[in-house]
Amino acid sequence: MPTQARTLAIDILRRVLRGAFLAPTLRGALDASELQGADRSFVTDLSYGTLRRLDWIDAALAPRLRAPERLPERTRAALRLATYDLLVRGTPRHAAVHAWVEAVKAGEPRLAGLANAVLRRVEAPRGADDLGLLLPAWLAERFEAAVGAEAAERAARAMWEPGPLWLRSYGVGAAESLAADGCDVRPGPVEGTLRVRAPLPLDRLRAYRDGLVQPQNPASALPALALGVRRGERVLDLAAGNGIKTAQLAAAGALVTAVDVDPRKEAARRSNLARLGLEAEHLTADLTRDVGRSPVEAVLLDAPCTGTGTLRGRPEIKLRLSAHDVDRAAARQRAMLDTAAALTAPGGRLVYAVCSLTDAEGEVQTRRFLERHAEFRGEPVTCPVPHVPSGAGTYVLPVDGLDGFYLARLRRDDRAGDVPGGAGSKVAESS
Repeated sequence: MPTQARTLAIDILRRVLRGAFLAPTLRGALDASELQGADRSFVTDLSYGTLRRLDWIDAALAPRLRAPERLPERTRAALRLATYDLLVRGTPRHAAVHAWVEAVKAGEPRLAGLANAVLRRVEAPRGADDLGLLLPAWLAERFEAAVGAEAAERAARAMWEPGPLWLRSYGVGAAESLAADGCDVRPGPVEGTLRVRAPLPLDRLRAYRDGLVQPQNPASALPALALGVRRGERVLDLAAGNGIKTAQLAAAGALVTAVDVDPRKEAARRSNLARLGLEAEHLTADLTRDVGRSPVEAVLLDAPCTGTGTLRGRPEIKLRLSAHDVDRAAARQRAMLDTAAALTAPGGRLVYAVCSLTDAEGEVQTRRFLERHAEFRGEPVTCPVPHVPSGAGTYVLPVDGLDGFYLARLRRDDRAGDVPGGAGSKVAESS
């Protein structure tokens, strides 16, 4: 691989560790470069793989470096990337060491000798399989509280590995169109999803440009499927964001109103829906307060969360997240759930979901909701992928390329309007 690829990976890692988001940083850097094909894939794997395993890599380097934090930022980034290249990708040591020493020399010539000595001797850390090298200790405890120790380790380890491009089909001939562009296409584990290996960026695939597919992890498709909408039914998609689930609900024939606090997201929703040939109503509103809408029979709340079930695709999250962030997210979710309860008509159903594997955002959140809202009860959720039932809901495990999710289906009593202290009063309490 050329020095340019390694230099680009060093720059990407430095920028992400300073606070940038990996996915847009990587895409922008690759598009601005002259790299093609295998070189782009190499940079992508280096960037994601190193960030996914950063604690493990630092543990491997620790015996070889006295004070790694005192190294120039660029050299430390190069050593981390090189360690991933050597110990995980399995690049032959003599070739990898030479190439990465040259990359260090290009920025800090005086440290080329150090890099050479370190990389010739670096090896997997002791206790390489310990959960403490997969996740920060506090987050490992939250995972274990949610799904148990065995499933927590399985989930954390699975999110070290890359996943496929997941797409949801929105038209006849989607798989054929993808195959014509050179994609390897297989059915996904959830209805309507496709597991894809693509030789081109998503927006250059004809199936995407023609509105036949949209990117969506199979786990992300489960909340809308759990809602079980009927054609012509009015549905509220709360915290709709860019409208991925809005499209899924609209394609099922529902009359969807997408609600989000960020008015900038509406343009993205409208653009995506137009590409797919679908329609929805749009409303900008703060879901921690009464939004002034009449209740409907079907409400989906895929709430803003810490995203701890998406560490495969957003590994930078675990570098920045704290236990306080989980508690703060849970407090916001509580207020949004109370609003969602008020928007659910008697006899209607509410699906609550988060792409997180913490107990505070999942089972504990739902249990406390049911304690506050006697007019609601939990209902079973059909889950065709690996999962761990918990209370009224279930945790989807992030294995085999899936994202981690929690979802619960809640039914409001058809006499809920007569329940003292029902949903409406709780909205006022949370505002």
